Amino acid sequence: MIKLLKILHFVGIAMLLVGVYLYLQTELGQQVSGMLVIALLIGIGTLIMSPLPVALVIEWARKQPSSFNSKE
Repeated sequence: MIKLLKILHFVGIAMLLVGVYLYLQTELGQQVSGMLVIALLIGIGTLIMSPLPVALVIEWARKQPSSFNSKE
């Protein structure tokens, strides 16, 4: 599961970088259709990137010893 999320994370980073490149280096951002393409690339790219950090935090939390169950 984590491997799939890592792949999606890198695809999202690539989409984000392509969107930023198109915005900064081309005239595509001056047209309405170009703005739509750039916004979709950046938006979907960040959306695809977001599950990996959450999954890593959940995995890390599960590996931590539970201090609530231990009687000291």
